Amino acid sequence: MKNSTKALLIGFGTLFTVGAIVVSSSNMAMEKIESKMNRKRARYFVKDKLKGNENAMSVIDDLSDMEVANLLGVVDKVSDLRGSMSSYGEHLKDTTHDFKETLMDKKSDLKHEFKHQKKGLKHKFKK
Repeated sequence: MKNSTKALLIGFGTLFTVGAIVVSSSNMAMEKIESKMNRKRARYFVKDKLKGNENAMSVIDDLSDMEVANLLGVVDKVSDLRGSMSSYGEHLKDTTHDFKETLMDKKSDLKHEFKHQKKGLKHKFKK
């Protein structure tokens, strides 16, 4: 094998090895950054929603990265559910208001009809 071919193979091998190391380290770096961001989000959640409860903060510090990610997943789902519930709540509020108005109208109609029948009975007994 020629020296130039050996040098070329060594160069490609080195390039491949360095590329693999860079990709591997960048994936690890991205995972680290993601876990730090998740932990910060969890700490912000505790600070905002739980008024900075020290016990909750220490629990966040003791959780693994996977547990923090799972916790944030649950928080996100609950937040989405809360948003859905508020739209359902508005619909329920409107429906309740409509029902109340209909009921009040019926009450008024019955009251009016009762007064009319009462007058008719008085008129009937006067004869």
